[in-house]
Amino acid sequence: MTFIAEFSIQATEFSFGAVLEDHDDLVIEFESVVPTHHGLMPFVFVWDGGGNPEIEDEIRADPAIDEIDEIDRFDDGVLYRIRWNDSVEGLASAIRESRATLIEAVGSDDRWTFEIRFREQDRIERFQELVREYDIDLHLERLSTELEVDPSMEYDLTEKQHETLVTAFEAGFFENPKRSTLDDLGTELGVSDAAVTGRLRRGMANLLSQTLMRREGEQ
Repeated sequence: MTFIAEFSIQATEFSFGAVLEDHDDLVIEFESVVPTHHGLMPFVFVWDGGGNPEIEDEIRADPAIDEIDEIDRFDDGVLYRIRWNDSVEGLASAIRESRATLIEAVGSDDRWTFEIRFREQDRIERFQELVREYDIDLHLERLSTELEVDPSMEYDLTEKQHETLVTAFEAGFFENPKRSTLDDLGTELGVSDAAVTGRLRRGMANLLSQTLMRREGEQ
């Protein structure tokens, strides 16, 4: 049985916490991945409302980062690829060592929120043990079983990715010619067009990996 848990922690208990606390309008979002060691959460979106060099300098100065490369730039933010060093500990290591999957990690203001998937009950228990060992003050906000999870989880889609893909399809975004734009979708969903782009790209990648590419691998 699959379990989906949503946890929250104070910003300072995870990377970039000081940056979040210093910039009220900043949002940091990690891509959905199965964490490995140096591949731990390698992609991060930094939404700063239009490009703030000071924020980028602070992020690059994080002591847990060996390398950080800009992958893409949007009107509202930047996508980076990160290589972490051996000083990475705490919650990220607990996710990796309990063999869980990070669905979503979003940081804003003074708090990080993590949505994590566990394939078995004992992995949740292992995760909680590790969190206690790292002395992290973790708050469980929500716990769902597979029966309570949206059917979109079959394709490894987050709620937001599923909502965005459905909204785009119903609005005619995938038609030729298109009946809606990224701006239209952003207005409908209440997010920036850059956020829509990110959700569509990640959602399509997850959808294809769980359908077409899985069938290719079975042949």
